[in-house]
Amino acid sequence: MARAFADSRGRYGYRRVKAALGTGVSEKVIRRIMHEDGLVARVPGRRRYSSYEGEVTPAPDNLVDRDFTAPAPNVKWLTDITRDQGP
Repeated sequence: MARAFADSRGRYGYRRVKAALGTGVSEKVIRRIMHEDGLVARVPGRRRYSSYEGEVTPAPDNLVDRDFTAPAPNVKWLTDITRDQGP
């Protein structure tokens, strides 16, 4: 058991050790033996969630430049991007 644990560099917990042994020994027995031998699985730390993936595409040019007046109908079309649902 210690061999499988050492080969995994401490990443095997009792479930993986039990699967590696392939015996009919219960999980409680595996946990007790690991505890007696001082084998404690390393648990990786949690990463902080971040949905930011960086700029996917460059931002479009500001063609309106805060001038919302148009010389004729259907020349400038504007929308509020928070309400635009898209296809």
